[in-house]
Amino acid sequence: MAEINVTTSEAVVDTTITQAVPTPKTEPKKEEVPETPSVQELMNEIAKLKRAVDKSSSEAADYKKKWKETLSQTEVATMEKAEEEARRDEQLKALMRENQINKLEKTYLGLNYTADEASRMAIAEADNDFDAKQKIMAEVDARKQKELEAQWLASRPSPSMGTDDADDDPFLKGFNSVPMRFARK
Repeated sequence: MAEINVTTSEAVVDTTITQAVPTPKTEPKKEEVPETPSVQELMNEIAKLKRAVDKSSSEAADYKKKWKETLSQTEVATMEKAEEEARRDEQLKALMRENQINKLEKTYLGLNYTADEASRMAIAEADNDFDAKQKIMAEVDARKQKELEAQWLASRPSPSMGTDDADDDPFLKGFNSVPMRFARK
């Protein structure tokens, strides 16, 4: 019989085989399907992760508070001034975007867009969203095409059905108004 010595320590694993063991024929290995964790195990893992995030967030806040306490008054004033300037820059960008959208909206209203189409088109152009602009323009073109067709149909005279009197027929009026120079007598 083969004697196997296995000794383990913290860093070294010593395995020695004192006698050769014949290897059995290899059979096809069945793929082991890893066990999926249960819902309860997943919930426990999520809870652990949430606790870790909360702990790191509170530690970060504590370190920030300690850091601010060590700063001098001039450094604190400089930092607050920078934060205020960043807030003002964000507000300025928002107002400039709103102004641009209003100007573009007026332009599109002048191009016979509906109020909704003009608003959506102005926002798409301000955001530089080419796909949205193409979609809106296709909708506007389809709407304008329908309006033109409806206008054209409305401007057409109604077709004669052949039931009117002969005196009202424009062809006969024109035919009868021409002098009969070539008529046989």
